[in-house]
Amino acid sequence: MAHDHPTTTWSVFTKPWREPSIGTLGELVSGMGFNAVELPVRPGYQVTPDEVATALPDAVRRLAHAGIGVTSIASGTDEATFAACAEAGVPFIRIMVPVGPSGYTATGDEIRRTLDGLTARAERFGVRVAVQPHYDDYIADSSELYALLRDYDPRAIAAIWDAAHDALAHKWPENGLELLWPWLGIVNLKSAYLERVGDAASDHGDPVWEPVFTDARNGLAQWGRALDYLAAHHYDGPICLTAEYTDERDLVAKVSTDLDYAQGLYESAQHRAGATR
Repeated sequence: MAHDHPTTTWSVFTKPWREPSIGTLGELVSGMGFNAVELPVRPGYQVTPDEVATALPDAVRRLAHAGIGVTSIASGTDEATFAACAEAGVPFIRIMVPVGPSGYTATGDEIRRTLDGLTARAERFGVRVAVQPHYDDYIADSSELYALLRDYDPRAIAAIWDAAHDALAHKWPENGLELLWPWLGIVNLKSAYLERVGDAASDHGDPVWEPVFTDARNGLAQWGRALDYLAAHHYDGPICLTAEYTDERDLVAKVSTDLDYAQGLYESAQHRAGATR
């Protein structure tokens, strides 16, 4: 049984569940113990980019019947998507930043030009762009994300701290959270470890290691330390479990167990934080 935290928004990324109707999706998510979702707005999902103007506000209304809010969408950043978010009351559009063929430094320059344009749009619609790090050929961890966002207005451009990607970079959670704090809009909880791919070698002859996304108790991410920091600093944004597991068998059970674990950790962290006030 999940612990009750009425003031905490516990969200789940619904990417694995593209088949259910939006009403059935709300019931599924509520049954797992969440009170919010991050919706993919992508072809083949309950809300598609072509229909976002009408489908997103409708989805928000239908999910609300199950007691589920929509804290963010994973989508593009065109004007129609911003307008739909504004109408539906969705506060964040989540994006990631791939490193382009022109190289790492040039990618930073290119994405800053993009963010410069998105800032005005975000301010006009009152919807924040939330940037998430991702391993390998992306802006990969909290330090890189800080370097990208340090000159941007947090009211328009937000940061997502991601437990797994900082763990893969072997960063202590509190250091990454402190770096991103002024921009912090969403906290992602997932976990991973690295596993060697047999005797495979890269094009350069190096051994190949790939991340395995797993449950909280078996990965590198330190959710307890992260939640201690959030409680001590009175974080009031959404905490999103991304439902990312390399082994997707028994997915609902995995996500529900991880949610219960995270809520228990956060409850203890909040008690400790309250005792020190």
